[in-house]
Amino acid sequence: MGTSGTSITADDTVADVVGIVVDRMKEGASLQEASAFALRRFAGSLKDSDDGPLIWLALAQVQWKYGRVEPQVLEQVRNDIANESGLDRWREDSAGVAARKRVLDAFLAKISTPNAKPTSPPRSVIRLAPFREGDCISILTSSGEYTAAIVLKADDSRAEYGSNLVGSLDYLSGDPPEQKTFEDRKWLFKHHGSWNGAQELAWYIPVGFRKARKRISVVGTTRIRLSDPLQSDSYANWGLLGEQILLCRGSRGEA
Repeated sequence: MGTSGTSITADDTVADVVGIVVDRMKEGASLQEASAFALRRFAGSLKDSDDGPLIWLALAQVQWKYGRVEPQVLEQVRNDIANESGLDRWREDSAGVAARKRVLDAFLAKISTPNAKPTSPPRSVIRLAPFREGDCISILTSSGEYTAAIVLKADDSRAEYGSNLVGSLDYLSGDPPEQKTFEDRKWLFKHHGSWNGAQELAWYIPVGFRKARKRISVVGTTRIRLSDPLQSDSYANWGLLGEQILLCRGSRGEA
């Protein structure tokens, strides 16, 4: 559990509960059904002196945003605030606990009145992985040169977050890469900074693709081999694709 401030949403537990409710609504559940699902999911934490009050705050927050706060949720939040439940973490900071109380009082006043303009129910936005396994891609770097990479996997298991596992190649030229570059499999390893020779291999999530796609082209396909790297714990946005080669070449003193 973590918090970054006194606001209702500045807490990991609140964010987790809200996220689950929103995800269920995107799948077609009503606000009430999604809320009931979240309560079942977090049933084991409801009696926790810290997490319990946060779960009810989260439900009140998301219900007020998208519709109506259920009477039992409103009553639980009202009781928790009156009893100062969930304030233990703030006790050592008198200014912090005072600020938190003000936030809670304002929040209770807000959710006690129906939302005149509730937000429309969230809908899923399909973002499938933009490339297919085996795609050979050419990337125009910020230096005006081209580099190359191979799409090793495509993961559409979460339709809103389709991602590609991309392995970058040690290629930098004024000319786009040819098929031989991809078949040679000269992978890019990073020796600058504190990378200690780590391979430039990452899952690219659907962030920054709209802008980055202007400089990315599929120039061929290749068969994925058993010897190809197919696992990575690193994640990146598409705007970063192709930029590591410039740092690598610079660290080697190459033009």
